[in-house]
Amino acid sequence: MSITRDPRKVLHCLADCLDPGRTLDAFPGMTREDLKEIIRRAAESFVGYECPALLWVDGAARGNPGQAGAGFVLERGKSRVLGAGEYLGEATNNEAEYRALILGMEAAGRQGCNELEVFSDSELMVRQMRGEYRVKNHRLQELYFQAVKKMKPFKRITFNHISRDENKDADRLANLAIDAKGRVSL
Repeated sequence: MSITRDPRKVLHCLADCLDPGRTLDAFPGMTREDLKEIIRRAAESFVGYECPALLWVDGAARGNPGQAGAGFVLERGKSRVLGAGEYLGEATNNEAEYRALILGMEAAGRQGCNELEVFSDSELMVRQMRGEYRVKNHRLQELYFQAVKKMKPFKRITFNHISRDENKDADRLANLAIDAKGRVSL
């Protein structure tokens, strides 16, 4: 007999079939529907069993090299958990892309994510992280190796190339960080 270990499925089942009598007695004024909604919301907070966290990353450089920023958005389940941008000073666009990836993976690790799907409009970085392209540039090699180290805590991580139009929030955070010459968040 196979026992599911997915807390979300268990909590969804509980929301539909648990006799809430004792809980309702302990919380006067709470309805059965209120309790179901609380359990459903708790279920959505569990990620990492069958749905990985989503990490959207983007770097921006005004001039290449030029004033640069890195931005990322982290989503778990259907909720945005975190979005931030960081000013990098002078860097190339490719360096900024890698810094966004590194910052995003660090944030995902702090949030307890164990599976990650990364989305970036940088075809170069995505192909390098997948091992399809070699990293020839010395400065990018350093960032690449930092990113590889940041991958170690994750059970699974995938890299996906997307269009710029699909990455507007991370791009906006990278550019806001340049404007602020500091750290920004959603």
